[in-house]
Amino acid sequence: MLSRRPPDKFHPSFGNLRPVHYLLGISNKICPPVGDECTTFASKLLSAGYIDIDFDTISQALVLNVFHQKSADPEGWTDQITNGGTTGKFEVGVLANEPPTEPEELKLGGFLAVLGEDDKPTPTLFSFPARHHSVSKLSISSYLASFLFPTGLHPTLRLTFPTAELEPPSENCALHSYLTLASTLFPDKYQLSSPLFLASKNLRSLRSVAGETDLEAPDWAIEKWGSAMLVELATPQAGSSPKQGSWHADIPLHLRYLSPSVSGVAATEIPWPVVFWACRAEKGTKMSVNPFDRVNLGYDGLFGPKTMFYHLSPNNRSATLVETLSVPVLQTYRASWIKPGTVAVVLLGFCWVLWKLLLLALGQSKTKLYHGKKTQ
Repeated sequence: MLSRRPPDKFHPSFGNLRPVHYLLGISNKICPPVGDECTTFASKLLSAGYIDIDFDTISQALVLNVFHQKSADPEGWTDQITNGGTTGKFEVGVLANEPPTEPEELKLGGFLAVLGEDDKPTPTLFSFPARHHSVSKLSISSYLASFLFPTGLHPTLRLTFPTAELEPPSENCALHSYLTLASTLFPDKYQLSSPLFLASKNLRSLRSVAGETDLEAPDWAIEKWGSAMLVELATPQAGSSPKQGSWHADIPLHLRYLSPSVSGVAATEIPWPVVFWACRAEKGTKMSVNPFDRVNLGYDGLFGPKTMFYHLSPNNRSATLVETLSVPVLQTYRASWIKPGTVAVVLLGFCWVLWKLLLLALGQSKTKLYHGKKTQ
């Protein structure tokens, strides 16, 4: 089921999309000095639900896929779209979901029009297999993510599921969780290789780990963004547990030594993991290219091309799906004593070893002198 490792990526934590808008520099670098349409498009990025940024180093092409859950205009979608004088083909579509013929299909119907060529929109209806689906279409599956307290320096992330909702979409499905960890946290792949330890945590196996996994390096010595791991979760066997109640899986993590701070406490964040059923497509299913599927998500490249993903919905209790940890660190005013204190302890230890060696040497010479006198 697994194929290649995920590509390198960068995961900063932003409260909104303004830093992305600033980093891309769309308004002042990409848009021309006189270009109201481009500037209007750039301003709408701030209200987007998510933005997928794809940069091709060979062709030097930057592609932005922007998704909006709703219109920024209270009156609805009232956009005026023009081709902007470009020589390329500019196609506009207004599509809506249609009931699919097969459960794994994505079926869309609506109207398409090519600007400058069509006098009126053309009705269209098409469908193709989709890799990503929501389990909510089949049930109301959801999950919670939280750290067990006290967290300490080896926090455990607990995923909690309603037992009655842990029904796989089909028999050839396995429940997985994909975690993206900042450089402050790391998994221990050796710890997660023990079958007995995994069983005690309701885990089945560590399927993949990539990024920084050095067990001893402090955070300031880490050069990359962090690490990512794919874990297969164990599920209750049929008839082994009641349908009421909850089922949980515990994922052990470890904190690195962080830089000193004035307060003696540092905060680190971890986004909620993605939880999904990975299922093999039925034999004979043609997984054609789906232009609406999101790709290069990190975990999708770890599975074969005929794997379908059924995503569980996070039961979010707050506006952001992020857990925050308070980590004890060295206070900066105490750091000045570390170097001289270390030197003093090393010198005291060295002097103590010399003193013991000197006592040993004196004791041996006294013993030799005593035996010499006794012989005479």
